[in-house]
Amino acid sequence: MQLVSTDARDRQAHRAGAPIEWLFTVLADREGHRRLLEESGSLAIAAFRLACARCKTGASATDVPSTHELRGAAREIARRTGITMLPSLADLVSECEAAGLLVI
Repeated sequence: MQLVSTDARDRQAHRAGAPIEWLFTVLADREGHRRLLEESGSLAIAAFRLACARCKTGASATDVPSTHELRGAAREIARRTGITMLPSLADLVSECEAAGLLVI
């Protein structure tokens, strides 16, 4: 039997299209937002991942987050990780677009 770390399980669930499980692990863990930020490499990418998971699990499920959802996710991550200066919305969107991540 192979044991898989929590981080590896989280990434597998997110990739496998199980955003509700992934989202739950991020929100349930005290260090979930910090880990998400570290794994993503930037606030914009972390916010996109969080916003995207929320979009997929919402009442009107979509695959593409809006700029409003991206900004909300960035604010949440910043609040939970102690970041005091947020990039502008234009900078968040620009970084997502540069990474090939669509935001509407």
